[in-house]
Amino acid sequence: MLKKVLDKRPDLCGYLFIRGFLVSDKKVENLDRFPFYGNWNETEKDGYYFYTHKKAAVHFASDNGVTLFVLGHCYDPFLMEIDEAKILADILKDAGTDKYYDRISEITGVYVTGAIENGKLRFSVDPSGMQSACYGVIDGHFYLSSHPQLIGDICSLEMDDFVKELIRYKWYGRVMGPYLPADLTPFAAVKRIVPSIDYTYADGKLAHKRFWPLVPFEVAEGEEYDRVIKEAADILKKNMELISKKWQHPWISLTGGIDSNTTFAAAEGIYDKFETFSYLSAPKEVPDVEAAKTISEAFGLKHHVYEIPETPDAIADYDIKVEIQRHNSGYVSERKGNESRKRFYLEENCGCDVEVKSWVSETIRAYWYKHYGRKSMPKLSAKLFRNLYKIFIADRKLAHKIDKIFDTYIREFEYEKIPACYPPADMHYNEVTWGSWGGMNISEMKYCFDITFAYNNRKFLDLLFRVPLEKRISDRHHLDMKKYLNPKLYDMHIRVVNMKETDTRARLLNIIFTVNSFLPF
Repeated sequence: MLKKVLDKRPDLCGYLFIRGFLVSDKKVENLDRFPFYGNWNETEKDGYYFYTHKKAAVHFASDNGVTLFVLGHCYDPFLMEIDEAKILADILKDAGTDKYYDRISEITGVYVTGAIENGKLRFSVDPSGMQSACYGVIDGHFYLSSHPQLIGDICSLEMDDFVKELIRYKWYGRVMGPYLPADLTPFAAVKRIVPSIDYTYADGKLAHKRFWPLVPFEVAEGEEYDRVIKEAADILKKNMELISKKWQHPWISLTGGIDSNTTFAAAEGIYDKFETFSYLSAPKEVPDVEAAKTISEAFGLKHHVYEIPETPDAIADYDIKVEIQRHNSGYVSERKGNESRKRFYLEENCGCDVEVKSWVSETIRAYWYKHYGRKSMPKLSAKLFRNLYKIFIADRKLAHKIDKIFDTYIREFEYEKIPACYPPADMHYNEVTWGSWGGMNISEMKYCFDITFAYNNRKFLDLLFRVPLEKRISDRHHLDMKKYLNPKLYDMHIRVVNMKETDTRARLLNIIFTVNSFLPF
């Protein structure tokens, strides 16, 4: 149905898989037809075809038979470099060695990066999977894409029966919203790329291995804690400087929350390079908007407030755009009306070329501990991962199926190799919740403009895992970074608490979590 509509609406075709990409060893014919409609570019490199939407990019560097690539964008706070080709050229020196993993852990951005050598393709996604990405071998050909549905369209795939069952579950949309568990996508033959995993494709076969986190550490106390805070905050500050140079109109999406407050603090000294914005799409957002105005005015930044229409009537072609959005997400992520209206309205009215967003921060803020009001979590198990994923009290048969999926996932992605100082709940949040729910949401949000995250750097995350758990739960480390980066902002004591973080809500959720943990299987 959507194809028939878009065949007659060339003005809307560019929204299909917007800012997306595809890599394959099979050349795509008829790029002027569905689902590309002439809006994609083709580049051939070493036997692989790279296809990018006109608002996306791919970057290369080659030497001695090795080609490195980045799909998306990145910048390097250790080199202080914003040019992807130059960053890749520097990493190329370490291609084929263990230092390669160390180098890609130094870059910040939203991307898939990889290498081609002698026909073998290796690839990995950014530290928290903010770039939605998936892969599969179908009819003897390799595919890697930003959107599972794009592979589905090209290869005429049908949604997996289990996925159909799961998305019909009445509580599928609860706990972070709709998203699929483990590395699942809508199609059995296509899998999500999991963060911190190095994948290889060679001779028609796929393999993968974990490269982070594998080395234990001592918890940072006293002077070592102070050093960690300063080093991590300096990475954020350098990232904000690089963002200011990489884009012409970088806008910080600002709220009263601790995440965006710290992002804002990291731009101290170069506030003339940024503007800020917030939006009103629901009454609960009013306190955040007021806090953002106060902060921006205190430091002389222009602040934009977008009041999202309460009905679709003010948005042209609303129904068609909703169907494009549903298709782009593979029909596994139905959105509330205010979310859809927000994206369509911002795309038409917002003047930034990149949103500086503050997601990823929650990984080292011990999100699941806050969410359930807990100071500790059960040990690593499929049941733990299932309970963090969704509530299945009402359907134990489905719970059992999810347990089996997570049991395989935990084994195949080597979670037992992760040192105990990296809590399983935090690993779940970073690699499952962010990687699946977050990446898909960001792909939808990129309908409006490009998006970047100063926090999305593996070295940065690794540093802050050294902070004692109780300080991560209390956000002491974020407050200390903010104080170091911008004492004046810190002294304003502005913080709007997320309604999802209230103590009463956490206690009630913890009761459900605990009951769900003790029920059979």
